[in-house]
Amino acid sequence: MTQLADDLDRPTGLRTDTGLRTDKVRATVREPLMAAGFRPMDLGDGCHAWYRRSDDGNHALISHNNALDGDPAVRDWIVGQYGERGGFVEVGGLPLSRALEGADVLPSPVRPDGSMVEAIYPSLQQALDDLG
Repeated sequence: MTQLADDLDRPTGLRTDTGLRTDKVRATVREPLMAAGFRPMDLGDGCHAWYRRSDDGNHALISHNNALDGDPAVRDWIVGQYGERGGFVEVGGLPLSRALEGADVLPSPVRPDGSMVEAIYPSLQQALDDLG
């Protein structure tokens, strides 16, 4: 999975010198995500997300239907925590503000015993209750 994280950091043909072009992403989306340390990423197959790598090697992704832009108030945003060696915890159906909150509060997809979590939750609270 380290290779995947390294691949995610690799520049692609869609990137400019500062990353994917975000000039067409509405400021109400771009500014809070970039302020929270997220950068645009090309995931391949026409999919894009906002990416932030953590100190432990895990990373968070936020997207709006596999895109960088969308109405920040609409509950179509997805946030996920992804493990360096596998595992994921995802929550969908969020407004952007809750997706940003989720990136900070969702637990690592690796349990203390080293086993991987692979789960999609309908709400942040349910994910925290189950994994907290």
